[in-house]
Amino acid sequence: MPRLSSIGFCAILFAAPAFAQAQDQCPPQNAMRARMAAMISPEQRLMMFADAQKATADGSIDMKDYRAMQRDKIRAMSSEQRQAYFTDLTKRFNALPPAEQKALKEKSEAARAKMARNCPPVKE
Repeated sequence: MPRLSSIGFCAILFAAPAFAQAQDQCPPQNAMRARMAAMISPEQRLMMFADAQKATADGSIDMKDYRAMQRDKIRAMSSEQRQAYFTDLTKRFNALPPAEQKALKEKSEAARAKMARNCPPVKE
């Protein structure tokens, strides 16, 4: 078996932390995100995205703060209230014309692509 030169060994030794750092850039999947993904349909997620865009359009509230308020609101709901909220999201999405549905999907995908950090795709 060939011996590694000291330069080759150093290259491997110093490249390993850089490789590990590149692999760790993706945030871990947390339990809340997984529960939300299981609770809502893609259409409901799109309507929540549309609501967030409207609420933060004027700049009076930051997206991070808006999402925290929405998360707290959903957590505080009873199961019946939560079901009614998600049903309303579905009805509102289905009431949109097909062109608006398509535009909303494209806008959502563009926002996700803009925020992507070379992480593996989220399973839906």
